[in-house]
Amino acid sequence: MNAQKILNEIEELHYWDARVLQMEASFFGDEIRIVFEDTEFNVILLFTGCSKFSFVTSVNDRLKPLKELTKTQIPYFIQDIEITDVQIEGKSMLKCNILMPPLNVEVVCNTILIGKE
Repeated sequence: MNAQKILNEIEELHYWDARVLQMEASFFGDEIRIVFEDTEFNVILLFTGCSKFSFVTSVNDRLKPLKELTKTQIPYFIQDIEITDVQIEGKSMLKCNILMPPLNVEVVCNTILIGKE
């Protein structure tokens, strides 16, 4: 796996300050999907083979149900993405940290796919 190659591909999308539209976990956390806006399309980051997923935010961020927010009210904008190659239990994995205040996300997975919608 080459974390730097994946990160370079993501950085070509100029994600800084992009509004995050969706974040969801499927298959008991095996897949994590994050969608953010780009100028002409939405970008999908699909993390598969996830062995760790965590998000941290303030309690105040969750006082109003997020499902009630309109698109323009969504408060999450990507500030930074870091991807590193890591060894866990003798397996090569990818560790991704995404800073989108007030939310911080960490994912450890086998693969990161980048798509458009």
